[in-house]
Amino acid sequence: MTVKTKKILACGIMTGVLFIIFDMIIAISTSPIFSPYSDLPIWKTPPNILAGTIFDLINGFILAAVYMMIYNGIPGFGWKKGLNYGIIVGLFRVVMTSFSTIVMYNIPLTLVITSFVTGFIEIMTLCIILAVVYEKELSHRGLNDKNGLI
Repeated sequence: MTVKTKKILACGIMTGVLFIIFDMIIAISTSPIFSPYSDLPIWKTPPNILAGTIFDLINGFILAAVYMMIYNGIPGFGWKKGLNYGIIVGLFRVVMTSFSTIVMYNIPLTLVITSFVTGFIEIMTLCIILAVVYEKELSHRGLNDKNGLI
């Protein structure tokens, strides 16, 4: 197994597990906002927690692999590089999802805004942690990553 493959696996697992933890924290902390709307016919009851866990792990690997692929093109270093990556990912993941939700579903704006804010905080935090861990791994091994993943 190559060093880059090991980095993807390690960072992917870490990011995926953090995704799971953050999603649980967000679900618990926002339940007072969402629970008054529990009778809307859009919710799965109960939610498919196994699928959510698997998807969070897959998303962790995707975030880590893409980060390593475009690493050299992201401005900044350390947490600032993570912040910039988080803004990029947040624009695609959170902003586009929020816009689509408003267009496609009859969901109260309060729920969309709550999902937008918590989603952006989550993705920014994940990307900052990923960047810091990746930078430490590079400096610990005395490696540079001039070529990115590819």
